[in-house]
Amino acid sequence: MILENLNLFLFPLFTTLILISILGYGTLINKILFTNEFELGLKNLIFIQGLIFTGFFFTIFNFFIPISNNSSLLLILCGILIYVYFLFKKQEIRIELFFVLFVSLLSILYSFYSGFNDDFNYHYETIKNYKNKNLFDILHHRRISYNSHWLFLNSIYSLSFFTSTLVILSSLFFSVSIYDFLNLCKKTLNQGKYYISIISFFCLIFFLGALNHLKDLGTDIPGVIVSIYIILLITNKFLEKSKESSENIFLISILLLQFAFIIKISNFLVVLFIFLLIFEIKYRKLNYFLFLVICLIPVPWFFQNYIISGCLIWPVTITCFSNIDLAIKEINIIGAFAKGDQHNSMNLGNFNWILIWLDNHLYKILEIYFIYLILLFVPFLYVYLKIKNSSTYIIKYFRNKYFENYYIFLILFILICNLIWFFFAPAYRFGIFYNLFLIIFLLVPLWLFMIKYSFKFITAYAKVILVVVFIYFIFENLMRLDWYTKRYNIWPPINQGELLERNKT
Repeated sequence: MILENLNLFLFPLFTTLILISILGYGTLINKILFTNEFELGLKNLIFIQGLIFTGFFFTIFNFFIPISNNSSLLLILCGILIYVYFLFKKQEIRIELFFVLFVSLLSILYSFYSGFNDDFNYHYETIKNYKNKNLFDILHHRRISYNSHWLFLNSIYSLSFFTSTLVILSSLFFSVSIYDFLNLCKKTLNQGKYYISIISFFCLIFFLGALNHLKDLGTDIPGVIVSIYIILLITNKFLEKSKESSENIFLISILLLQFAFIIKISNFLVVLFIFLLIFEIKYRKLNYFLFLVICLIPVPWFFQNYIISGCLIWPVTITCFSNIDLAIKEINIIGAFAKGDQHNSMNLGNFNWILIWLDNHLYKILEIYFIYLILLFVPFLYVYLKIKNSSTYIIKYFRNKYFENYYIFLILFILICNLIWFFFAPAYRFGIFYNLFLIIFLLVPLWLFMIKYSFKFITAYAKVILVVVFIYFIFENLMRLDWYTKRYNIWPPINQGELLERNKT
């Protein structure tokens, strides 16, 4: 009973301490690698760099010994000291403290009495492996071998005697993203950077409206978040004509891409967008030493995979040195599941699976995106009907917007990503980023049109939608208290290192 009360009492404190610890490491690494913050002032770029730094060194650390509670506490403490050191060097301490308070409170709301998703039973086993074993003691298992780096990071920032720390990292990452999207909406709208403002608003509505339960995040959404930041940087450079150097954006984008990849390998297709930067780089100005350092960051993760599964990337057979037959079987299982064949009994060599996919997956995708699409498309109909004799002009306007030099590349790349996703692994969880940004890139020109011809209306509409969605987000999370207490006796539902079954209701 005492430990249960401590989980409740110390949860808000540890949420804040872990946040500022990661920010401490991130600030240090950013100053070493990039000398200053990026133009958009994205807090998650600092947060992500902190995660990359701690993940890299603890991966090597785990080669020899388990990630103990003492090492986690020491890591958190050192990060806090680094953060405090840099805090007093900031000019706008009030803004920084407001950010910490906002993220901490939102994170607590988002994760308090949250349920665990269906995957958590084997996610938890992976986390416990790193807490109790060194790398060479971890044995191959088809689920454990997937080895998302996000689970490894959770093992670093969780304490086995304080089980509520298991939900903190994901809730913080979500909450920092919400802060960034809100801040970008306001700041870039005032600056006339409408592409960034619209994309941020669209992401904000999707996250608050569709991803409003912590159990929705799993190991899928963290990679989606990282991929979104790559798009924001590229959009700012090419569509908003940022003066930030292409070399810096290229380096941070490569860093982010690698991080998204080792969280979930399905995020790799985002590399297509980075090709835009390659043509802009002045190779004589590129810091090749820093580029080499960045490219070395995922190497410990590849080694980790090799020791556990015999593959550099499980279950990609071309990277396997052993367990090849098991990897082939696993690839077939993934493909069959993604295409709707629950029993792995269908011939996937032809296109007969499409009807099965429509029956098993399309409903879920429509359920998630339909209302989202309606909310974002309806105001365009209103504006269109108010402008008389405008059809010819509107067609010309959209033709110009969709076929702008760089925008057409963004649409083309996201179409390619969606086609690859659909024909190889068309499960919702593998295509969240690609599906979402196909919708976003198709709708952005509509909102640019409305900003141009009905600025007051569309900004008022956006504020109303944002308030409604935020209220819905709060309501959904507060209602979880009743949902949770009917199903479990303690929070989180873990006792002596084992997940508890739900109460029968």
